[in-house]
Amino acid sequence: MIKLFISLYLAIVIGLLSINWGSELLWQHLTLTDESENIAEIQQAVNIAKALPALIGNDTKKVQLFTQQSSIALAIISLDDIAWLSEQKSRLLEGEAVVIYDHQQRPLIYLHANPMQGKNSSSLYQLGPLEVTYHGDNNDGNSPHENTQLKYIILAISYLLLAAFIALWIRPIWLDLVKLKQMASDISSGNLAISCKINKSSPTAIVVQTFQDMAKRITKLLLEQTQLVNAVSHELRTPMSRLRFSLAMLDNAKPEQVAGITSDLQEMETLVDEMLNYSRIETLEQAHSKTMVNINELLVNQVEKQKRSTDKTLTLTLQDDLSCLCNGHLIERASQNLITNAIRYADSLVEIKASMQNNQLIISVSDNGKGIDKKDRESIFQAFTRLDKSRNKEQGGFGLGLAIVKRIMDWHKGQCTIEKSDMGGANFSLIIPLDKA
Repeated sequence: MIKLFISLYLAIVIGLLSINWGSELLWQHLTLTDESENIAEIQQAVNIAKALPALIGNDTKKVQLFTQQSSIALAIISLDDIAWLSEQKSRLLEGEAVVIYDHQQRPLIYLHANPMQGKNSSSLYQLGPLEVTYHGDNNDGNSPHENTQLKYIILAISYLLLAAFIALWIRPIWLDLVKLKQMASDISSGNLAISCKINKSSPTAIVVQTFQDMAKRITKLLLEQTQLVNAVSHELRTPMSRLRFSLAMLDNAKPEQVAGITSDLQEMETLVDEMLNYSRIETLEQAHSKTMVNINELLVNQVEKQKRSTDKTLTLTLQDDLSCLCNGHLIERASQNLITNAIRYADSLVEIKASMQNNQLIISVSDNGKGIDKKDRESIFQAFTRLDKSRNKEQGGFGLGLAIVKRIMDWHKGQCTIEKSDMGGANFSLIIPLDKA
């Protein structure tokens, strides 16, 4: 926080100092030459005014003649006609010229008409207003100092320079945000081997470094988890194979004992397979694991297979020509888990439907069993979760079937929903967005 604040503060201070310095140089460059030319014209008029006491004196006829011939207004006024500043009045009495500007910014030159008499005379020459041409403007009579158009241009340039300074400060932060977005996208797509070059001078470099370290830590943990599952599965398969072989060699064992041991072994093997399947889904690469799958054919084959092992009624309703870019093996596994689950808990009827709605593939499986309470609908997707009453281990399953379905849907950036079916049981729906699959 402190580093970020200091860097932004310094960037703004340096930017403002540079803008002020640059604006001053630009203003001087644009106005210095013009002002010097304007001052030269006024000084020429002052020199003319200084020659008037000797040429004209207080002769009103000569004043009129001067005005006609020079086209410069000349009048003789009293010193008391104008409220002078004390400094201006002193200069006039000492014989110096005083220049003031009217409301149109035209110069008026005042000079003592009888400088030899000093304070004994109060007559003044008023020369002007003079029509001075201000170079570099639109000849509208306005001074360059009042040229608002030029001021607005310089102000706009100043704001643009400030924007450039802020943009230079923001750029490394923006690049870091782009890196964070890319790394997050890679993680969401299953690519955990992320790496990027970190700009140490960026104010947010520590954030990128922390995120990268976190991703590496997650990658390491997932790899260790996968290795652990594979190792445990391998170690379990070896003693189970020896047990199965030893069981086949038993001669005096009772048939019911052999059947019980065989059932336990089969249950352990099924559990190992389920754990491996659950673990492997996360490591699949998105881009190289998807193909265009004929959903109609997939579900027809799945339903025909399930019909051969149950006496319950299975109905299948399909929309014509259903196809989807997805992982066919995973979608088949998810639909198989839902159908098997529905057959296990249905009283007599299971309905399977598939259609395209709102650019989504929806596969729904409904049964006429007891259904699932609302309070259990979230927890049922957690691994090794089994409901106490209607869905327990005595009826089969290890609590991994629906967890696998959820992981498959997460992998496809879809979702699995649970509702009460029209038949009174549970209605599971697989929803796969076509634009994200």
